[in-house]
Amino acid sequence: MTRRWWLILGAGWSWSVASAQPASVTLKNIRHDFQALNNCAPVTAMTLLGYYGASVTQAQAAAVMKDYPGDPQVTSLELASYLGRVGLQSVIRYAGDAELLRSLVAAGFPVVLQQRLQRGSNVAHFRTVYGYSAGQFLISDPLLGPSLRLSAQRLAELWAYYNGEYLVAFPPARAGEVQRLLGSDYSAAANWQHLRAHGEQDVKARPRDPYAWWGLAKATLRLGNAALASDYFERAVNLGVPTMYYLYRQEAFEAWTQAGRHSRTLSVTQRALQAFPRSKELQYFRTLAGRAVGQSGG
Repeated sequence: MTRRWWLILGAGWSWSVASAQPASVTLKNIRHDFQALNNCAPVTAMTLLGYYGASVTQAQAAAVMKDYPGDPQVTSLELASYLGRVGLQSVIRYAGDAELLRSLVAAGFPVVLQQRLQRGSNVAHFRTVYGYSAGQFLISDPLLGPSLRLSAQRLAELWAYYNGEYLVAFPPARAGEVQRLLGSDYSAAANWQHLRAHGEQDVKARPRDPYAWWGLAKATLRLGNAALASDYFERAVNLGVPTMYYLYRQEAFEAWTQAGRHSRTLSVTQRALQAFPRSKELQYFRTLAGRAVGQSGG
């Protein structure tokens, strides 16, 4: 029988000599606040900045990040932009998995996930992973509390809704560490290839999963094939993407615009804007499609 020796270390680490990384990790200095309505992004910004030594309140972050009080949508790019104003660099990638999360957290990097709020919900939600132990992850959740624990299986299930999207924020001086940990995925182009390969496997395994088709479509679009991506997005939409999804994700409209399928954009954005009339992203793509149809005379 192989003997496994355990060392109890500082900073919430417990190390297994027989493994390449700690068996459990809990990062310290993780600030939490319960979110106001639609404020998971400002709370997430507060949590990340607090970890790296900067003090900001939920209200201060919200005043900068949100287009108006109660704005239901702050994108990962907008979160990264806000963090950049305070001196942190960020990478946003896809097709993340449990092994990568453990590697990043073990190296001292909390990881932000874009997930669905809960099973059966269509609401997008930011969560910050800052620890793990056997089969579980420790999460700061702006809505559910500072010490949410999710099994690896449940985490993956909620994460698949947004194709394993994750954000890692770090001081610029630590960029080399993040690059080493992400490997080829540090390159955006390589990560899109990774997501495409992941998506191809997913649609074979779950051909009626609209979110699997959306992920494959998004990767295909970013890799330069708008026509094929348009077909994949059409498949996702026909399988039943909920209207709320378009509040958070507009890549289908990008693909249809590039492929000249403006009537499709007009049709879907009309429905989505009935539910979310103040969405600047939906307004933008509807205006773009309307102009294109007017210019083409059709």
